[in-house]
Amino acid sequence: TLEYANLHASPIERRPLITLRAPSEAIFKKQLDLVAAYADLRADRAAEIVAQVGPPMAFWAPVVGILPHRHKKTLLLLDLAFSLAIHVEMRFKHIFASARPVEMSPQIQPMIPTPGHGSWPSGHATEAFIVATVLEALLDAANPPASNGSACREQLQRLAGRMAVNRTVAGVHFPVDSAVGRLLGTALGEFLVARCVGASVQHRGFDGDLFVGPGNEARDFSLHDKLETGAGSWSGPAVELNAAPLLAWLWRGAFQEWQ
Repeated sequence: TLEYANLHASPIERRPLITLRAPSEAIFKKQLDLVAAYADLRADRAAEIVAQVGPPMAFWAPVVGILPHRHKKTLLLLDLAFSLAIHVEMRFKHIFASARPVEMSPQIQPMIPTPGHGSWPSGHATEAFIVATVLEALLDAANPPASNGSACREQLQRLAGRMAVNRTVAGVHFPVDSAVGRLLGTALGEFLVARCVGASVQHRGFDGDLFVGPGNEARDFSLHDKLETGAGSWSGPAVELNAAPLLAWLWRGAFQEWQ
């Protein structure tokens, strides 16, 4: 369980934010056929998979029109989101130490080098969904009449989902890695926004052993699964957070760039 410190309580309290339970080895093994089937998309997606190995800002910028000379604070905010996601996801990866697809089957043959750390949760999925969550919230705050963030939400979510699936196409991740990455990235994005503006966040959780399809078959990753009640996902009560001064300053600067 990932906790955050309520610094305004006396004495300081620690509250749960994200609770994860890794899938059993049997769940991963069931998904090997899905990973192998995704290899058929490698010819079409090879260029973008390689381009997304590093931080894929070039893929996000065209969706909402981010320009380096006009959106400096926005880019700083997204850099912070990436850093938060990486810090948290790596702790979970090392805790769970889940095997990669190639470690379970030599037939997978990944098209890019397999990272040396654990598979679950997917770091690329976590990073993609934290960016989608933060951008949507920022654009909604800056353009409430047009609700620009909501207007872009579908495309932001689809891009995040594609980035996540690309890691399965490459042969380095299972679909369940993307599913938990989606929940983790969304929860971290909500937390970051709440610390910027002062808002409530939900305690979110994911149980990997419940990520199964009908008849206990292997389940694929899907954006149609609900984060609150989807396969393996659950949510707890909301808790109000106060804004942090430095984060509030950065948010105001990013907000003004979209006025």
